[in-house]
Order: sequence, then structure tokens, then C-alpha cells
Amino acid sequence: MPSLKFLARRFSDRAFGTPFDRALARAHRDARRAFLFYWNRGLGDIALGLVPLFLRIRKEFPRARIEVITREELRAAFELVGVDALHVMAGLPRESRVDLEKIALGVGVEIDRYAAVFDYPDPNRWLEGRRREFPPVLQWNARWDGLAERFTEVATDRIVMGAHVHSETARYYGYVKDWPVASWVELISRFVSEARVQWLLFGNGADVPIEAANVVDLRGRTTFAELMSLIRNRCRVLVAPDSGVLTMAYYLDADFPLEVVSLWSDPRQGILLQDCPSPNPRLHHVALQGPGEDVRQLSVDDVERALRAAIART
Repeated sequence: MPSLKFLARRFSDRAFGTPFDRALARAHRDARRAFLFYWNRGLGDIALGLVPLFLRIRKEFPRARIEVITREELRAAFELVGVDALHVMAGLPRESRVDLEKIALGVGVEIDRYAAVFDYPDPNRWLEGRRREFPPVLQWNARWDGLAERFTEVATDRIVMGAHVHSETARYYGYVKDWPVASWVELISRFVSEARVQWLLFGNGADVPIEAANVVDLRGRTTFAELMSLIRNRCRVLVAPDSGVLTMAYYLDADFPLEVVSLWSDPRQGILLQDCPSPNPRLHHVALQGPGEDVRQLSVDDVERALRAAIART
């Protein structure tokens, strides 16, 4: 049952507008047209949360200048967003609270230049009921296309199935996001005799080895830009849990064939909550949800079946 505080906040938002609504209303009375965001949350939330907010600003303020202060880890991701200036802080722990005015000075930013400053954006609250008005779009960086060529072990003459084996940020959420490693191992073993298929594993690190003749394990060996280039230029199928990798690939505004099979616990999160189509006209998405909203209960049979159907469509 929602708390009284939550209900009071919802009533206030509906009666008087969210803090974002009110900030934009004040900005309309301001001669300045620059907006500053501090962002220190997850990768996928850039597309799901920030991009819709940016789109609304640019709709209401055609000459708007949008700037972001963020951590080094997210630098490359913001190249797909089209911000006017990015200010990066090294050594900034994820989710850390800061004195924004103080750290802004540290990166050469003067707070009083902005019509509105958002130190801790709350997109879930600010976009409630309006998500489909501003569908996320990520601008593909053509300079990244050549990055996939560095990985000569990745096939160009087979169906490459990219697998994001675990979500690096799962520990920040109150629900399970990852399919068990044992299930991945069993799934991959069922394709070992498929000469036309190659598995390509993504992730921060290969804590548990997954070995097979048709597996290329790049966990911990790619930058974000390289990973996106491999998905864009090599993968025909992507299987992934609710994660930043899934989200960033789903919202790429690029025309390329991609079969996506996603694995879920909570359907009220991520791209399922956003409920907006991919801007890629050739992306086909199948979402699989674990029984009892527990992705660990999703059977290998179900995932195999979805992947074989995806292969048949390629």
C-alpha cells in the first residue's frame, strides 16, 4: 500500500505540477536558455529517464543548451544523447550525493548561468503518465562502426548471438535482474552443434567461465563504444536481462536487423515500463518474464524456443 508521503506527493504533482514542470515554467520567464543536469545513476536510465526530459526541454525551448555533469564511466554513453556540453568528474562513485555548486566549480561550471539546475533528477516521478509523449532516441555515432573490426574472432559469416550474461548494476535494485549462470551454460550447450551460430558474451567480467567451441567471451574486454559497435555491426540476435546494455541497444536510432530476446523479473521496469517502440525499424523484440516475477524461474526451454524462433527470422 502506498505511503501517505507518496500519496501526498502524487496529489501535489497532479495539482501543481512536478518539480520539473515548475522548473520549466520558471525558465519560460527567464532570459537564459541553458539547463544543467547532474547525473550519477545507471547507464540505461540515461535513455529511459534523461533523454525524454531533454526532448521535452528542446520542444519547449528550441534554442536550449543542455549540459550534464557525470562520472567518467558514462562519458561514451552521452555521445549518443546529443548534449551540448559534458562535464566529467573522475573518481565519482555511482549514486553518490554531492554539493553540486561545489563540484560544478571544480569542472569550470558556474551555476548562475542556467535557467534551471537539476541536481538529482527523478525521471520516474517526472515522467509518470507522460512517457509515450517523449519516446527515447539515441543518435548512433558513425565513428564507432569501425570498432567492431578490432575483434577478428567475432564471425562475419555466421549468426552472432550476443548475450549479456549479467547486469553489472543488479545490486542497486530491490529485485533479481540476472538469469543464473547455470542456465546460461545449459542454454549455450544446446547450440553447440549449430555450425551457423556463434555466441558472443558481454559483461564487466568473466567471474564464471563459460566455454564452448562456438563461444567468444568478451566479458571485461570491451569498452562501451566497442560493445555498441559489436551489437550494431556483428550481432543478429541479442539476449539480455533488464539492463543498460539492453536499453541502449533497444533505443539506438539506426537501421539494422536485430532480434532481441529480453529476460525479466519485474515488468514494471525498464523498456517495458517505458512502453515506447524502438526507433530501429528492423528491431524485433520478444520479452520473457520469469514466473512469479522472478527471472531465475524462467526455463531454459523457453529461452531456447525464443532464440530458435529469432534465428529462423534472420
